[in-house]
Amino acid sequence: MDSILALKEQTKELNVLYVEDDESSRQQLSQVFSLLFARVVIAQDGEQGWEKYEDGVYDIVFTDINMPKMNGIELAEKIKTSNPLQKVVLISAHNESDYLLPAIRIGVDGFIMKPIEIDQMEDVIQNVANMIESKKIVNEYYSRLESEVKKKTQELQELANTDVLTGLYNRNKFKEMVEKEGNKILLLVNIDNFDNINISYGYNDGDSILRNIAHFFKENAPSQADVFRLGHDEFAFLCLDRTLVDVQHFAENLQNKIATFPIKYGKISVRFTVTIAIAQGESDLLRNAHLALKEGRLLGKNRIKLYDPSSSFESYQKEIQRHIPILFDALSEDKIIPYFQPIVNNKTKEIEKYECLARIIGGDGHIILPNFFIKAAEVSGMLPSITRSMIEKSFLFFRDKPFNFSINISEPDLNDNYLIDFLKEAVQKYAIDPSRVVLEVLEGVSAYATEANLNQLNELKLLGFQLAIDDFGAQNSNFERVHRLQVDYIKIDGTFIKHIDTDPNSYKIAQSITNFAKSIGAQVIAEFVHSQAVYEKVLELDIEYTQGYYFGEPKGHC
Repeated sequence: MDSILALKEQTKELNVLYVEDDESSRQQLSQVFSLLFARVVIAQDGEQGWEKYEDGVYDIVFTDINMPKMNGIELAEKIKTSNPLQKVVLISAHNESDYLLPAIRIGVDGFIMKPIEIDQMEDVIQNVANMIESKKIVNEYYSRLESEVKKKTQELQELANTDVLTGLYNRNKFKEMVEKEGNKILLLVNIDNFDNINISYGYNDGDSILRNIAHFFKENAPSQADVFRLGHDEFAFLCLDRTLVDVQHFAENLQNKIATFPIKYGKISVRFTVTIAIAQGESDLLRNAHLALKEGRLLGKNRIKLYDPSSSFESYQKEIQRHIPILFDALSEDKIIPYFQPIVNNKTKEIEKYECLARIIGGDGHIILPNFFIKAAEVSGMLPSITRSMIEKSFLFFRDKPFNFSINISEPDLNDNYLIDFLKEAVQKYAIDPSRVVLEVLEGVSAYATEANLNQLNELKLLGFQLAIDDFGAQNSNFERVHRLQVDYIKIDGTFIKHIDTDPNSYKIAQSITNFAKSIGAQVIAEFVHSQAVYEKVLELDIEYTQGYYFGEPKGHC
């Protein structure tokens, strides 16, 4: 009861609709709901629930699944279609396979299991209430931001060298001072997880805390050093006539002081940590410090990282820049070539199709793999040019062969809006039926693509091309988007396949993805199948296709 009363402090202003056909369950749970919520409207079946939903405004809808006239899944889908932002919680005694995939597709916000356990019910209600509260905070912030933007813009113009919020020097002043001659040492200080402070206390209190942090930095700055606010939660100390040892010692002391002494504002007392990057020299200080900060973040937070031009991270960035001219040369000299990896039909044990994978012929004739040049292609905007080359050469290669084949499509390809016309021309030029061509898009593209890009993919489907989601499970899965695209294939990310014979969790994930794929009528391709043991597990899951070194590595022929 104490926990219920504690939860009520967060839920006492919320209005809910409760739909349940079982009288005993309805009486039991409605009593609990009446303690938690401002208003509880009861409906005895799905149809009555829909009528009451149309007549009212509710923060949360709780609905049983197994009901006459209209079941809970149907009611939830109808509500989510009408208002995708409506919070819906399902109540059911069914096992997971009965409703998990339909519920995921609909986008329900929680599940309460029968027989009802108070702790589990409280956790679900707490999570949904947190979502409602977070959205309210965000909406309040954007409302305030719209009204303040003009005022803040004018203030920034008037105070060209001063940060309006904190009174510290701003980025304009930093640029002026960092360009002066002489050796300088820069400390770049980033507050760890400051967004959590904004969410917890609101943006007004967050700004006040930032002002107090800025005051703390200014009070503790070493002699011969200026303090700047460069961004939202990013500060800098520009030190002159100081040794590197002195500055490192100062950074350590600053980090310890911040962890020891809380920043106070009114009744709020906040403890936080910072990640600090240090760069020394006469030029490129901010760039070098940001590079060190980024590298430090890879190790964790609450770190001090000294810029090191010989570090592997620096080498990685330089490697990207090194491959950009190689890419330009490869495209201008037609040195992008396709390699082909077989995809085996698990029922017939025959090669049915191939995936076309890009390679570059290097200056000395050696083959450059994608992991060396794809990042450079993304950074430089050359991915669409690589895709065009791969389409032309793959269509040419397979026009007189009996195999289907797949080509990787990136988000920049869709953003450039050239694919439909380009593929139409390729189909006519090489006399290839579009149904032989599988367009593979990364899971992230399906999850986050714009409406225009989704429309392109749907139009390509209408033209006869097949669609596959590549590396499914590696990113944030958007089941609704995948279902909406009506994909033909789902390729399970190799992370979940290569250890499927020894890792029970990998097996369960692969099994869940397979079940989801079958529920939407898509076939499954298992990637990274490298051994007999892994292949046997793939067959056990009734996966339709296999791709991996067990059957063949990518080659320049098939």
